Amino acid sequence: SVLPPKDVSFFRVEREHTLGRGLQPVLSSADVMQRELESCLKSEYTADSLSLLLHQFYTERSYHLAQIKYLLMLRWKRFCRHTSVIEKLYPHYKV
Repeated sequence: SVLPPKDVSFFRVEREHTLGRGLQPVLSSADVMQRELESCLKSEYTADSLSLLLHQFYTERSYHLAQIKYLLMLRWKRFCRHTSVIEKLYPHYKV
């Protein structure tokens, strides 16, 4: 029930990982806040990027509208398939 001793290479790799974690630079909260401030002050939209953003928006919007149109056409097709439904609802629209 006693585990065999671990290999030397296992401890070497574990020591390298521990040293690697310890040698990583520590970010202070001031550095993080400075980066956030710089990103907020940087202009998000420029004359070059605005046309690309508008193109992306209208491309996505036209795709969305095409999907809505297709779903409405399917719904109308299902509705018109049954004449009994149309006959029942006709008096309400006649008024």
